[in-house]
Amino acid sequence: MTSSKNGPARTLVILGGADGSVSTYERARELGFRTLCVDVRPGAPAVAYADEFLQVSVRAPEQIAAALDGRDDLAGVLCPASDVGLPALAWLTRHWGMPDPLPVAAVEASTDKAVFRALCDHLGLPGYRSVSGRPGPELVHAAQQLRFPALVKPVDSSGSRGVVSCPGPGRLTSAFAESLAFSPSGRLVVEEHLDGTHFTIEALVVDGRVVFHAVTERTLTPPPFFVTSSHLLPAALPADAELRLIEALDLICTELGYRSGPLTLDAVLGRDGQLYLVEMGARMGGNGLAEAIAQCHGADLIAAGIATATGGEVRLDLHEPKPTLVHVLASDRGGHLSRVDGVEDVRALPGLVGLHLFADEGSFVRPYDQAGHKLGYAVLTADSVPELLAAENAVRGTLKFLLHEQDMAVPLP
Repeated sequence: MTSSKNGPARTLVILGGADGSVSTYERARELGFRTLCVDVRPGAPAVAYADEFLQVSVRAPEQIAAALDGRDDLAGVLCPASDVGLPALAWLTRHWGMPDPLPVAAVEASTDKAVFRALCDHLGLPGYRSVSGRPGPELVHAAQQLRFPALVKPVDSSGSRGVVSCPGPGRLTSAFAESLAFSPSGRLVVEEHLDGTHFTIEALVVDGRVVFHAVTERTLTPPPFFVTSSHLLPAALPADAELRLIEALDLICTELGYRSGPLTLDAVLGRDGQLYLVEMGARMGGNGLAEAIAQCHGADLIAAGIATATGGEVRLDLHEPKPTLVHVLASDRGGHLSRVDGVEDVRALPGLVGLHLFADEGSFVRPYDQAGHKLGYAVLTADSVPELLAAENAVRGTLKFLLHEQDMAVPLP
């Protein structure tokens, strides 16, 4: 880690300015760090929260390094809420000699869904049938052998971008064409649809051990988009599934050589009682998950992630779980935002931990068919789950997003 003449380095290079990373910028400032946002979009939501902005693609680590050449204040590199910048994170941590550089194997498992499926099969973890490759007759033939309905996904996208539900073999070609638009590599994976309860796992790895993990129950929008609309925690996994999850996390980290840092995974508890890991990211999750976990368990995963990135001491001050929920704010249709009513009333609701809004008046609102199209999110906590769900309903009933194109508020998920 580098240092300046006036003391230790204090600037964090954060790859990406998406809305899901806003809480990382906010917490870093509270901890006394300066933040430098790297994003190709000057209007990215998190740019306003950063101390500096570097307009370079997070896919171009050599350009990032050249632009910051000679800086002696760089303390660490983070890539929250998106897998896109993980290859650059791995390259930059080595280039700058940062603690525990990200292993290439962890990058590949995070950025290629087919690689992660192969990893799970190699480790003997519960699996489901899938095929992958470039669209064409061979992939169609392989996919026709699967059980339908199936999901077609880009191997290298996140945030539900390009996820297409395919009800039968006859729809494969059209599903390929729709999904392919979201794949930088031009490769797809076709998976048998898992029927069950959806979860997200947020974990922290220190010195090669998983020292903490939290599980959230995830609610999705109806087909065909399957986008996250809420997270409820603590989630109630069966005891045997919880034990198998801990074993699986240790196996994955050991196999990938992943020694320090955050880890996020999506999973489905099938009707057969098996917990199926769907995909992973060697990074922090976004969209209020860190705030919710801090409220529920007391674990400050953003501070811990910064500590692992900068060689600092990781501290986890845990307490008994308290029911907590992240509610995503979104629209089911497109249009220009006229105004948002009820903001101050929502801020006054008992149990509101945080309210983030990402759509300005006059901006174009997109239907919520991928995570990046959210209007914001609210984090709520309560003494019981019924009270928590009542608070979520109060947010739904109070906060109104009105579009110019219609004289009514759009519904919230």
